[in-house]
Amino acid sequence: MEVKLISNKSHEHAKKKLSSMYQDNFTPAEKKEYIPAHNFSQGPYFAMETDKEGQPEYLLDAASQIATLGLGFNATPLFGTLMHQSAWTGNYQDSTFLEIAHSFEKLLQSKASNKKLKAVYVNSGAEANETALIMAYKSRYNKDAKKIMAFEGSFHGRFLSTLFSTWNPAKREPYQIPGHETTFIKYPETKSDNFILELDNEWLKLWENPYAKDFDTKLDKFKSNADDLLKSEIESLKELKQAFQSGEHFAILVEPMQCEGGDRYSTNRFHNALNLLAKSYKVAVIYDEVQTGFHLGLDFFWHRTFNLKDSQGNQLNPEFITCAKKAQSGIVLTENPLWLNNEFQTSSVIRGYYQAIALDQNRLKIKEIQDYTKEKLSKLVSEWEQLSAPRCFGLAFAFDLSNKDDIPAFIKNRFDLGLLYYQAGENTLRFRLNTAWTFTDIDYLFNAIDEIAKRVYKGEHNQIEFKTKKEVNIQNEYKWHEQLIKSLQGKLDTKEAKSFSNEFFKDTFNATLIDIDKDNFKKYKGQIEEIQKAIYEPTRQTEIEKFEKIAKCDDSLAIGLLSEDEELIGISFAGKISHFPHESGLRLLKHFNNPKALYMLDTTIVKKRQTNGMGKYLKYALSTIAASSGFEYIYGRNRDIHAGAMLSINCSLGAIIETILEENYLDDVDFRDVIIYRQNLKWNNENVKLSSSPILNTPSFNDMGTLVNKVCLSNFIDESFMSNMKHFKAIAPKELQHFFSASGHSECVDKIYKSILIKNGKKRTKVLSLDNDYFGKQSFMSATLSGKIDFYPNAKAQSLADLKEELDKGEYLALFIGDRLEEFSTQELNEIIEYSHKNATKVVFNESVYFHKNKKMLSTENGITPDASYIHFGGQIGLCMLKDEVYESKPLMMISTWDGDAYALAQAYQYLTSNTPKKEFKCFEDISYEFGLKAPSDFGNSGKWFFTC
Repeated sequence: MEVKLISNKSHEHAKKKLSSMYQDNFTPAEKKEYIPAHNFSQGPYFAMETDKEGQPEYLLDAASQIATLGLGFNATPLFGTLMHQSAWTGNYQDSTFLEIAHSFEKLLQSKASNKKLKAVYVNSGAEANETALIMAYKSRYNKDAKKIMAFEGSFHGRFLSTLFSTWNPAKREPYQIPGHETTFIKYPETKSDNFILELDNEWLKLWENPYAKDFDTKLDKFKSNADDLLKSEIESLKELKQAFQSGEHFAILVEPMQCEGGDRYSTNRFHNALNLLAKSYKVAVIYDEVQTGFHLGLDFFWHRTFNLKDSQGNQLNPEFITCAKKAQSGIVLTENPLWLNNEFQTSSVIRGYYQAIALDQNRLKIKEIQDYTKEKLSKLVSEWEQLSAPRCFGLAFAFDLSNKDDIPAFIKNRFDLGLLYYQAGENTLRFRLNTAWTFTDIDYLFNAIDEIAKRVYKGEHNQIEFKTKKEVNIQNEYKWHEQLIKSLQGKLDTKEAKSFSNEFFKDTFNATLIDIDKDNFKKYKGQIEEIQKAIYEPTRQTEIEKFEKIAKCDDSLAIGLLSEDEELIGISFAGKISHFPHESGLRLLKHFNNPKALYMLDTTIVKKRQTNGMGKYLKYALSTIAASSGFEYIYGRNRDIHAGAMLSINCSLGAIIETILEENYLDDVDFRDVIIYRQNLKWNNENVKLSSSPILNTPSFNDMGTLVNKVCLSNFIDESFMSNMKHFKAIAPKELQHFFSASGHSECVDKIYKSILIKNGKKRTKVLSLDNDYFGKQSFMSATLSGKIDFYPNAKAQSLADLKEELDKGEYLALFIGDRLEEFSTQELNEIIEYSHKNATKVVFNESVYFHKNKKMLSTENGITPDASYIHFGGQIGLCMLKDEVYESKPLMMISTWDGDAYALAQAYQYLTSNTPKKEFKCFEDISYEFGLKAPSDFGNSGKWFFTC
């Protein structure tokens, strides 16, 4: 299918669809007026529905869906998410998922050069930052410290504490709780992307010992010869030092490059001093890598580019690193987590794992994209006096406009030329590329920006030619993964697998799939040798004897592709792994002695046919046939970087990195490590014994597109998301018909609190809840309500009488009631609401547990009307339902980047309409993996669901 850029068709189509979503002010009218068609998006091209089914139009997404897609849309490795049962069911005690989570953690440790790090998976970037802050607060050195530090220009999320640590007053001030203001420090910005400077060791020694009597004297020496940048760094560091000395601060939030603030760079000189200073005063450093992490820059983590070290050359590690965006899930990395995993979504963690592997393998390509983009950017800015400060590092580039009033015109014209990009800061346009961008795509992007500049500054209006060699063929990926999933489920026999494979190759490539075995190996032996010689250098060629061993073994698989003239154009050989004991590292593997484990010897296509994914589909065919034939595992070896493309294909088949052999290739070529991976060829159908909700065992197999592509729901929603939200409107009380979506339990709490706060005019801020009730613990407000910390203004009550006594004080903004709802009768709940309203206090219900037990809402069933209710369904989705008088309808006031997860909402609706039996719930505190592993033996086979608190 040809790529056609968006026109009025897709826009008008979306306006009609979205108007029904916004009817009766159901949810804020804030989405972009385009409807995604996920199954047609590809690379940097974001597909949008038109009124003709199967004929989408495309946006060239130069924001990479707000920096969430490091590999582009429908990237091959991300299809590996579909290959794991736990991605569909959400079972985070699934043994394969635990392996993936552990392997992911090891990869992150490696990229941070810190083997002590533990990964804590959460729901979003804001939640990661709040979780890190809560951990820093609870483990703070100075127990009187209660304040957070951040920088002018910063953005850290839209939960309360992260919002208070976000510099933009328009975003922060409407919700600011007095007494919880963040201390903001001036940010020493450099407009240059050459931000790595040579460091003077005396500079490091200075900041290592800020208590020294001669500190000021030594600092003055640096100031005496300082340029403007160094002067600004010194002033910032002096502010930091003064704030640290007050003893009021327990943590400092730092973006290694300020993205929302306007792509504001800072030097390694500044960051080394900052970290040394913070360690001197025992204040936790939280590197917010939500936007910059996972290879936005040239290093996996941007802060690693700074080469943080002390004067002795020892590596400096921040106390916390937070991730989201391209990580697909919120992640907190720290050496001493106060808890492990509580609420998160398995599919997002798995998808993040594959994106991390593939991005790491693409690090040379990222450098190529950067270098080409820099040339184009420099040329563009040099031709327009109104543009300045070009900066480009890794996949990020930006430039400034001399007049901020011109920004709206640049934004308005983007869709007319089929582009998506955004403003950042006051006068900056920022762009986020991904590894799917070709030089042709980049050329069009800069031609289009130049055309927009002509429209804005010269009043010209030209049409520019759009050329791309891209053909959208992503439907083949979905077709194959449907068959692969069936084979993993045991629903496809060998005959069916071979029939599908043969039809596919015949229809797509006019090629015939054949078995290569002991009867015909001699016929193809010479052609196999020729293929090896033509494709590989001598050291990488596989001996023909190994191919012959596989062909003549009954417990192996070998297939080939023949052209229309009977030429062998492709081969894929996998043999019984125990037949290859001398292959380096194989004896160390878990399933080396398993007779149903295969070793992937080789998949190769002749050069003239290496187009349109033939080799990938041949590997898919072998995997489908292997799974349907009763094999259990496929192992393989891929050389770091050199075999990165093949590793990406293996990721799409659900590969898990089992081990990495360092310096395994004994040559002088760079990147000598070998990665040994394993594909699982069957689903274990493990029972969910520990879950945060029963929806997490309710797969929604019609939602492949949203399981592969995580987009920012704050910007774009598809038809299924709209439909699923409306279904839940039907079970909510008729008075609670205004909805927000959220990424988790804690975000539901923060969104409802913010909405009530702003509609109340901030006359009150204090909250009231019951002892031993639960509202999440991954934000300061939810943890305060749950009694995990005493941070925001709050009080607890033991009983109905206590509640009334507290309410009589007339100082509470809202009363939150959660898991303890069912302890009260309908009459008592109505009495609580009436008494609260009498004292000008709003009432919020957390109906999560009740919904999971009954597939209904307690308020609806019993004719009770709180001011707001919410349900955290599990995974990365919750819905907030509010009365008109507490509903903030103004666009963009209540958004978060992800605003939930489309697949998780589909699961929730699937559960609502399914025959899944209602379950008994039990609350417990232990949320560690270790607890989950022994949960079945602790609770037997009762079939109960255990709600994670």
